[in-house]
Amino acid sequence: MNKKLKKIGIVLLLALVSISCVNLKHVNEFSSSSAKSLKSIEKLDYSFEKGCLINCRDEKINNLKVNGKKCDCENEKAADSITLKIYNSLYGYFNGLAKLSNDEITAYKTEELETALIEGDFGPMTIEEKHVKSYSKISKVLIEAFTNNYRRKKIREYIKQANSSIKELISLLELNISINLKGTLNNKKQNILRETQELLNDNSLSTNEKRKITRDYYLEISNIENQQKKLDTYGKALMKISEGHDKLHKSVGTLKAKELKLLLFQYASEIKMIINELKK
Repeated sequence: MNKKLKKIGIVLLLALVSISCVNLKHVNEFSSSSAKSLKSIEKLDYSFEKGCLINCRDEKINNLKVNGKKCDCENEKAADSITLKIYNSLYGYFNGLAKLSNDEITAYKTEELETALIEGDFGPMTIEEKHVKSYSKISKVLIEAFTNNYRRKKIREYIKQANSSIKELISLLELNISINLKGTLNNKKQNILRETQELLNDNSLSTNEKRKITRDYYLEISNIENQQKKLDTYGKALMKISEGHDKLHKSVGTLKAKELKLLLFQYASEIKMIINELKK
């Protein structure tokens, strides 16, 4: 009888050990890739404020003005600040998920998260109540996870609490990058076209001068379109992250399932490919 009980005890102990050592490499790979791709926002090298300052400078050049009034780009600066705030919350979440799935002690500066997002129109972007609520929810999840030293056993709770807010914030960031920020470059292209056509219609310019103006036009348009491709690529990565996290959330009760492992590895691979495209 004692031998039988001893065997049962060993089996139970092994079962507990196997549960505590669940391999979450697929979750770690996906969340790590997501965090790295989010971080590539730094490679975009373009912002609302930068675009505003360039347009202001070009206008002064066209009007032959030196030391005119200071460029007013406060709304654009505010839009950049909000964009950075949203990015930081998303990066913090996926970085935290990567650490949790690897059973690492998390460390994160939560002070910035304690400053709420505010509703309103900020020039090129608008913050609605749903965005404020989503940001507050992610901030709450992050602060709780980091201050209470969440471990891997809490990973399901972490994912469940955050999913709807993650989708909302990624959607907002994607809209801001792929539509609003890209739109400022469309406006710039139209301005360049108008100015170029005006110069080409100037009969006082020689044919060679007009050819140079035409070459400069195509060069500048090419540079702008390359920048727009980078914004589009970043937007594609964001939507792939959102899609992958939603699949993870729907399968959160079966984190060990073979199908989920394959799916998350696939998402991680696709995200890496998109970011490699951005690096090129």
